[in-house]
Amino acid sequence: MPERFNRLHFDSVDSTNDICLRECKKSNFPVVVTADSQKKGRGRNQKNWSSPPGSISFSYGYKNKGIDPSICLKTGLIVAGAIEKILDIQISLKWPNDLIFNNKKIGGILVETENLGSNFFIVIGVGINLNVIPKESHWGDLNIDVNEIQKKKDLIQEMSNGLMRLDDLEKREWQQDWLAKCIHVNEEVTLNGEKKSFIFLGIDNEGKMLLKDESNSIKPYSDSSISVKGLY
Repeated sequence: MPERFNRLHFDSVDSTNDICLRECKKSNFPVVVTADSQKKGRGRNQKNWSSPPGSISFSYGYKNKGIDPSICLKTGLIVAGAIEKILDIQISLKWPNDLIFNNKKIGGILVETENLGSNFFIVIGVGINLNVIPKESHWGDLNIDVNEIQKKKDLIQEMSNGLMRLDDLEKREWQQDWLAKCIHVNEEVTLNGEKKSFIFLGIDNEGKMLLKDESNSIKPYSDSSISVKGLY
């Protein structure tokens, strides 16, 4: 586990992930970049992620020899745990790593990688709505006073500490913990772009979904987006 990380903070940026990747290539330590708002935030599947004032834009970058296929789910588990510890609230997860509070999406995670020679530079971007006006019906926030600076600092520190221990998560332990937080185990889901419905049973060792179809056949799927009946 790294002993320290380099930290950069900005009032506003285009993308914390872009800055984090650039700085990570120059650093011997993990890099944490935060901003009070970002103008060109990204989500999964090339979607825009709105990061207005009242949100946390956070990126954690580090160098590694490989990429853990379950990194997206592990990251969601770590971030959810950090929010729960600092704010004393219950956070749920939607596959693969949407952060859910009161059945609304209050945060998302984007993992980006770049390979240079024998090294992979891995950047984990996290966006969390503290107190914002949602632009879509399924979005929400944590209803936290953005002027409570210490809570924001504590949350950023807790997320950073947790991500530095990312490789220490035991396979059995993290899978059980992730399933305990998943909001749609045994619920009906639809894969992005398909009309066919499945029952979400759980995850495999790599974090792929285990879905059961109408014929009771169970297969792993790694589509990057699902819709959950009754949620979004």
